[in-house]
Amino acid sequence: MVEFLRACFDAVLAPGVLSSPDDAARALEQFEREQVDAIILVHIVWSEDPVLISVLDRCRGTPIWLWNYQPTGALPTRLTADDLFRFSGTVGLLQGSAPMQRRGIRPDVFSGAPGDAALAQELRERNAALRLRRSFRGLRAGQVAGRCEAMTGTFVDDAALGRAFGATRVAIGVDEYAVACESVDSPRVEAYCGGIRDRFEIRGVSEKSLRLAARNTLALDDLVDRHGLAAVAVQDLDEELHRRVGTRPCLYPPRSIERGVAFSAEGDLNTAIGMLAASRAAGTPAMYREIFTYDSRENALLMGHAGIHDPRLAGPDGITIVPDLEYQRADAVEGAWMEFILAPGPVTCVSLYDTGASYRMTVFEGVSLGPPRRLDGWGHAVVRPRVAAADLLVRLARRGMTQHFAIVHGSATAVLRMWCRLMGVEFCCEE
Repeated sequence: MVEFLRACFDAVLAPGVLSSPDDAARALEQFEREQVDAIILVHIVWSEDPVLISVLDRCRGTPIWLWNYQPTGALPTRLTADDLFRFSGTVGLLQGSAPMQRRGIRPDVFSGAPGDAALAQELRERNAALRLRRSFRGLRAGQVAGRCEAMTGTFVDDAALGRAFGATRVAIGVDEYAVACESVDSPRVEAYCGGIRDRFEIRGVSEKSLRLAARNTLALDDLVDRHGLAAVAVQDLDEELHRRVGTRPCLYPPRSIERGVAFSAEGDLNTAIGMLAASRAAGTPAMYREIFTYDSRENALLMGHAGIHDPRLAGPDGITIVPDLEYQRADAVEGAWMEFILAPGPVTCVSLYDTGASYRMTVFEGVSLGPPRRLDGWGHAVVRPRVAAADLLVRLARRGMTQHFAIVHGSATAVLRMWCRLMGVEFCCEE
């Protein structure tokens, strides 16, 4: 049993069989000393409440997982008395649920026998959720140029952010951002622009505009390094930001992208946190998106957004650098951003929203259809959800959320569901 667990988790501290309160006390001392992420309780036979209670009373705040343990996965044709003891863990499981319930403890329960492939997969997902939870400890998330007053659903409550995720919002004003932009030296800008020219087609963007967009994007790398940020929300609609730096940053900060920093636009730090969680859960980059419109006949969602995107998200037809279609006539230069369509394949779409009472994560899965491109100018995706697109949108609107989503390749739902349980975040899945 222990070796099976060790094959599924990063590390396992196994104190042995607990048959007395003294055994439990010694085990809890080890758990506290090692700062374990979760406690797995396994009733290998029917048991006595005092042993369990001595564990419960000292592990408040630590997630408790109950293994509904079956030693072999199947019963012998006829059981001896010794066999019955060996197979009697379910008695202890149900008996122990009473003292748990009376203490307000609602454990997470899973079932199976050591060696079960499905159980091993579930435990690996639980390990990924624990790893994700650990990675959020001490998280610092930057918000450049404040919040977007036009979108109240994206407002961030610092206290709620700290309670839910242990995260700290780092406010970066326009002045600090402008100084960071001015501090990016010309050789660095030219080297970056050279890489852009080598990698991507450039259409309708002047050299002056490309260099300015590059400078303003590279400044984000410096701010990430200075403040130790894991996620950044840029309020790229801020008028003062455009006046001070000339054009908003819509290329990609290379150091930050390589390190997996999540970037959102319109000051939506909650979605940046959701992007970071989705990306770490899936092990793939996250794309910042909103649902522009839908096609009932094709059962497809057209999703896209201006902003900073990881080039690795693009489909096989690549990326074109084009003018900023929203600000090309308003800014000092025409800007520069990336036109592309998301690569094809299974995807998970994630919304993280502060309801006012608590955080809520809403998830649905589907398939990115990939090329050809369906939208001029924007980085975008065409996603076919597993459910009917029109019905999905009705349900999402009834529940309440912002318009912003993260998209990651692969299936991240199981890990995100478990992570939300660990974090105390409401989880909704549209299946």
